[in-house]
Amino acid sequence: MIIGVQLITHLVGQCICAQTTAPINTDRPDQSDGTYTLTKNTFQLESGFLFGKDVEMYFLHNTMVRYGITSSTEIRLLFDYGSIGEQTGILAPGISIKQHLLPQKKWIPEMTAVGYIRIPYLATDYFKTDNPAATFLLAFQNTISDEFSIGYNLGTTLDGDHAYTTWIVTTSLGYSPTKYLSFFAEYFSSFGYVLKPANNIDIGVLWLVKDNFQIDLALGTTIGLEEKNRFVTTGFSYRF
Repeated sequence: MIIGVQLITHLVGQCICAQTTAPINTDRPDQSDGTYTLTKNTFQLESGFLFGKDVEMYFLHNTMVRYGITSSTEIRLLFDYGSIGEQTGILAPGISIKQHLLPQKKWIPEMTAVGYIRIPYLATDYFKTDNPAATFLLAFQNTISDEFSIGYNLGTTLDGDHAYTTWIVTTSLGYSPTKYLSFFAEYFSSFGYVLKPANNIDIGVLWLVKDNFQIDLALGTTIGLEEKNRFVTTGFSYRF
């Protein structure tokens, strides 16, 4: 009888553990990549719409499909479709690898490496580039408390059209007053030998509808330039 009770307790415990999952963790809607990688065999969809005006008006629908291939490695596919000015079509699809490197140890931040490559041959003619564009960056995060965290990225991008290198810097402060609601404020910049620094800020909110479903909204603008790039983005993320 005791063995039977122990067996039932063990099975119930297994069921409870199997049904208990952490809240979804996403790489949208901010411009920084997070340090979190999906667990093995986990599939996640992140999709949204981006509206803005730089030199021209633009509207983009972007989607990222993520899949955990090990406990610390994930592969991602990126798809973008939309219009820039009067041109509409498919932007260069991308493939990305994300590898978790180090957990946080006291003041030493958690660290993850992220690589992207954009394949121009599959894009609509207007959006094709002469060569693939590639990005490599390191993502860092310091968890300060249950409510506050700081994330930051440092990386570089090789342009597909002009073959010049651009440096990327981001930093973001996250605040989660409850499990279901999170806010962030972010600074991000890109600069290079032939490009003037482009400094930007954005703020956003994320609403955890369910542990595996999240809705987000963010808006941002360039700072310090006469020509402003103002944008708003909204979307959702779902973990299967």
